Amino acid sequence: MRIYDAVADDSLWPDVLHRLATQLNAYGCIVFEWHTSLGEKQLVAPLASANYDLSAIETYIAKCFEHEKRDQDIFEAHSLAQDQIDLIEDDVLAPDIADLKQLSNVQTLQKLGILHRAAGLLNKDNTAVSRFSLQLAGNRGRLTPEERAHLTTVLPHIAKALDLGRPAKQLALEHQSMLAAMDRLTIGVCILDAKGRVVVENNEFERQQDAYPVFFKTNTGELRLRRPEDQRHFSALMENVFNHGKFGARPRKEAISTSETSFLCVEISPLNNMLDITAKTFGGFIVYSTDTSLPIHCNALPMQRAYGLTDAEMTLVDLIARGLTNGQISERRDRSLSTINTQVKSILAKTHCSTRTQFVRLMMSFGANFLTR
Repeated sequence: MRIYDAVADDSLWPDVLHRLATQLNAYGCIVFEWHTSLGEKQLVAPLASANYDLSAIETYIAKCFEHEKRDQDIFEAHSLAQDQIDLIEDDVLAPDIADLKQLSNVQTLQKLGILHRAAGLLNKDNTAVSRFSLQLAGNRGRLTPEERAHLTTVLPHIAKALDLGRPAKQLALEHQSMLAAMDRLTIGVCILDAKGRVVVENNEFERQQDAYPVFFKTNTGELRLRRPEDQRHFSALMENVFNHGKFGARPRKEAISTSETSFLCVEISPLNNMLDITAKTFGGFIVYSTDTSLPIHCNALPMQRAYGLTDAEMTLVDLIARGLTNGQISERRDRSLSTINTQVKSILAKTHCSTRTQFVRLMMSFGANFLTR
């Protein structure tokens, strides 16, 4: 599945999205994001199918911002109803097709040959990112049941690939490839061949192997996880690409959270092609391993708004982000350990996380920096 090759190579996304649009007889696909600068929300389109001119999309956003913002808000409200991904049709924007065609931004789109749209959130942990939109030409109707079924199969994989692709995206902004600059990443990275044998690993992955009893290598060089339940999960993700994307718009839930004393959060993605290794079909995997005991940066305010966390809870979030254990937080704040444990459990419940490791992984969805300086 070519989608997952974009995890390691951000430049593949235009082709991936164009292929999807072609399969659906659609005009194109766009992935929007909300950015905030000086208190102002800005809608940007960092990814679009290859047939689109990104500058033309910027022009459309500038001209129709208020109307597009309204549409984005309506699509989001309907998309948040469940964790699974379901594209919302544009019939939620107007009571009938005649009224839809009277909307100012729809009239602008019609001049470009576009009428209908369908949109949905591919990341419901952080709704500012991975806002998928499908545009349909004016000479056809809305999505057919068969097309919706295809999207139901494909979009969870796109959601996961977008989520795991954030480190590669940061490298791409500095014109560096994953393999050439993997030692700049703050997370562990390991490339496996089709048989699960280690091809290359970065310095952070090697450090984690020395620090925690989580991974080991067999005599033939295959990577294994020591806990049987972790290895079963790991093997299932290697055996079948359709075992990925099971958690819809919350792809971080697919991560393997190792034992509470190891702090590692392990994620794996298929890697069918990687030109830095071979021009032939590679058929391997890329493994990301995050040490959640290390300090991380996240944009706290969007996270607080997303989950309704109190200011007192955000004080704890800041200390967790600094890598402090509950015991260390207890000493720092001069509170009993049981009080801190109770407060942390409340935060986990609000954010739909079962462990601190999962929670730190969630925080990383809000503006984490994956690069060392």
